[in-house]
Amino acid sequence: MPRNEGGNSTDDVVALLYGGAWAALPRETVERLATGGTVREVAEGVTVYTEAETERFAVILHGLIRVYMNTSDGREVTVRYVRTGELLGAPALIAGPAPVFVQAVTNSSLYFMDVARVKALAQRDAAVAWVFAEESVHRLYDVLEELAGNTFATVRQRVVRHLLDLASSHTTGDGRLTALVNQQDLANSVGSVREVVARVLHELREASLVRTSPGRVEILDAVKMSRELWSRVR
Repeated sequence: MPRNEGGNSTDDVVALLYGGAWAALPRETVERLATGGTVREVAEGVTVYTEAETERFAVILHGLIRVYMNTSDGREVTVRYVRTGELLGAPALIAGPAPVFVQAVTNSSLYFMDVARVKALAQRDAAVAWVFAEESVHRLYDVLEELAGNTFATVRQRVVRHLLDLASSHTTGDGRLTALVNQQDLANSVGSVREVVARVLHELREASLVRTSPGRVEILDAVKMSRELWSRVR
């Protein structure tokens, strides 16, 4: 059982993929796709790659990853959160590098696959190509969910989204995932009032998701928080 530099065996990666994103493929095909990759451990707040870099393709072994776009004046918008077992970068294998930045929200581990090998297999095997087509469509659906969420999300869901975005984009240097924001500014950002936001923060504290102090909201469980984001099926 060969092991890569991150301590995970290729068999571990294959089991993760075969039990999730690539369950429709024969196991031997998944093994061929996963061969030759490397593990990268990424600390909280670190940029995994930028829009200017060549295409990357990975599966998240553990942690939480944020995919976002930014503007020349420094504003950012998150387009996707990627969790354990999910794929990162599939559309770029087909259309080239995407105009996004990728950042670790928590300490994370990613298995980067051999892009040339994966592309060659997809070009030879229609079943593999179909799986990548499905993955690309799911990413389109993610974008549609984000657009709908801006309209349909509850105040609590908007607060969770804004806290995650703030904490991810402004690292504090103390190893904690912290959003530097007061209740009034948070209310203004999510289109609500201070009293409602204060109640939401109380609920999040009661659920052991955050710890608050004046001008600061520390996120205690980013992965669990991310599951509160708006979704049409939840």
